Amino acid sequence: MKRLLKEKPRARGLVVPAMPAGSPGMEIGDRKDAYDVFLVNQDGSTRTYAQY
Repeated sequence: MKRLLKEKPRARGLVVPAMPAGSPGMEIGDRKDAYDVFLVNQDGSTRTYAQY
């Protein structure tokens, strides 16, 4: 979120499909699955914005 607020891209928002373990709100003990955060562009297309 800090990066998004700093860069202020012209976009609709961010999405994280599939609710991976370890992502915010999906904590399962110490388990953390890798996941991508996608930026939703104004035209509805997406691109990888961050990887965790």
